[in-house]
Amino acid sequence: MKLYLDASFLEALIRSETKENIQQILLGEMDSHTRFFTSAYSIHLLFVSLGSTTVEQKRMILRNIEDLTDGIFSISMDEIRSELLLEQGLGLEQVIALSQGMDVFYEYSNQKKTTHPLLKVRNFFGETK
Repeated sequence: MKLYLDASFLEALIRSETKENIQQILLGEMDSHTRFFTSAYSIHLLFVSLGSTTVEQKRMILRNIEDLTDGIFSISMDEIRSELLLEQGLGLEQVIALSQGMDVFYEYSNQKKTTHPLLKVRNFFGETK
């Protein structure tokens, strides 16, 4: 199974109160040979949301993300155009996940978001409390 980790999920993995629970879930997924992916766009959003962090901290976070994931997708103009054309307003991260053939999309958000029927979304915000 191919699983996309969005920026909100990555941030929760770094600094939420439930990060230990989330880490245990990821370890279980690793044992079942799930492959993790994210994108350069999600990493950019993560660094923006973390605020003022040192360059060394960002390098360490990036190394850990590279170790965790099987791939980090770049962003294409086609994905940007697709996100603009979709009436559902999925958001660029979901568009990237769909275009890259992801099976599941992990997020950690208290906001209600539109999802695509072809992408299974698992929101850890309420699940890990």
